[in-house]
Amino acid sequence: MFFQLSLFALTLYNGTLVEPFRIAEAEQGHHQVCVRTAMAPDGHFAIAWVDSLPLARPWQYELDLYIRFFDSTGNPMTEAYKITKMVDTNWIYWPCLEMDTAGNVVLLWTEAAHDLELEEYIRFQRFAPDGSPVGSAHTLVPQVWLHGWRPIGLSLANSDEFAIAWNAPSTLGTGAWVQRFNREGYPEDRAFLAHDDFDTSVSCHYPQVALSDAGDLVVTWYEFGSSPYQCSYPRFQVFDAEDESILPWEPMGHRLDDGEERYAGSRAEPFWLDDDRFVVFWIDRTSRAGIRKHPVGRVFSDRGLTRHPLRWLMWGDSLWLYHGGPEGYYSTAVSPDDSFAYTHTRSHSDYPDTSEPSKKRYWEHGVGILGYIQDNEPIRWTNLFEYTPPWGEDTINSTIDNWPHVQPSAVACCDDRIVWVYSRLNTDTIFEAFAMITDWDMGIGVVEPSLEYPSPIKLEASLNRLAYDVTGEAKLTFYSADGRRVLEETIKGEGIWEAPSLPSGVYFARVKSESGSAVGKVVILH
Repeated sequence: MFFQLSLFALTLYNGTLVEPFRIAEAEQGHHQVCVRTAMAPDGHFAIAWVDSLPLARPWQYELDLYIRFFDSTGNPMTEAYKITKMVDTNWIYWPCLEMDTAGNVVLLWTEAAHDLELEEYIRFQRFAPDGSPVGSAHTLVPQVWLHGWRPIGLSLANSDEFAIAWNAPSTLGTGAWVQRFNREGYPEDRAFLAHDDFDTSVSCHYPQVALSDAGDLVVTWYEFGSSPYQCSYPRFQVFDAEDESILPWEPMGHRLDDGEERYAGSRAEPFWLDDDRFVVFWIDRTSRAGIRKHPVGRVFSDRGLTRHPLRWLMWGDSLWLYHGGPEGYYSTAVSPDDSFAYTHTRSHSDYPDTSEPSKKRYWEHGVGILGYIQDNEPIRWTNLFEYTPPWGEDTINSTIDNWPHVQPSAVACCDDRIVWVYSRLNTDTIFEAFAMITDWDMGIGVVEPSLEYPSPIKLEASLNRLAYDVTGEAKLTFYSADGRRVLEETIKGEGIWEAPSLPSGVYFARVKSESGSAVGKVVILH
């Protein structure tokens, strides 16, 4: 027995304010990768990227970090500014970029003698709203061993301070460290762990931080090792301006999700909505029958003491998507009016030469979802849409030497516009970075073919009815078309569910039992 899961995708037909443009001319042979962006309420924005020149030796590169400022219509306000490194031959990577409401910018990055060097440095540079550098680059955290990918996080408040988080060894193992700095980069407290110290059997990765204007800190990280099932949990903690825990202390941190034992999460991105509420987005990577990896979000109020319902932002992408692994190859942004934009990369493929089935071709598109926060829940109000240019003569096979070459995209927004930044291969197989500006009116829906997945649960939907056949007891949950959970009840054995007082509309029904899960689409019409 199979059930069907339909995915709606959007093609970007309208809403474009500025067509895609190169963020800067690249030198010959130089890649523009690891893009980051941030936007002020007036719509002007900054983009940071790593310039990567492959050297003759394998896995050796010459790396530099650049930043450039643009006005709200995409016209450059500055030339591309090259960050001064401690030593010209140093590696420089993992940029983080934040902009406050006045347009002040903090750029954070890691620097080391080479990629295997244990002594790394976390450094930063300030920029004024007009894009001019304020002072020179200097070190915030010296001689630290940063663990894994995306090991640092940054948040800039409107209160003349910023906070950083990083992943580094603790006394017993590896932990998520946090520290505050004033705008000039001078520490305002001592670095501290966001959780208890644990031995090497438990590891914490991909720390992120959000700093409110009142001085409260949300710290998120990805924890691996505490579960006997080798699961991975997204965790968080909230601290007040004195670095005291606001929530009852949990040695390992609080779970962002609903506490499933066999759960797989990712790097989580937190954002303060006001001085009382924050929202966190992450990727649910849990293996479930018929459900692919998908982004989720949750709002917390009372400075983290009250958690609101977890919301799925999409059911999954029918194409291979580069959410990445636990590091999370995605980006989210929240506007001052509590709207949000989300992006990841999806991969298309075909066989241009049918006589050579082994020669499969891949190419990527940046995709997005838009939504808003209502009644303390993140609600998706668009379907999935592609915003990068369609297949054309300049589209390149992204799998080179049996290795996929994909760069995550980035997004930033204000109340009336969004900037999408992405890097794609040119005909010389060099990554070039582009940006485009849109408003919040993003297009029309296009239905993709249905997907089929085997399931031990039998579902058959018809108008106002859902017939089911399950083994034992199962939980039936209905979601509205925008992802809101509207009904939940327990079902047993074989039977027919008939629409109660739900309003007319399209709903997704999810049935979950110990033997598996299934999803069906039900149309209710009164």
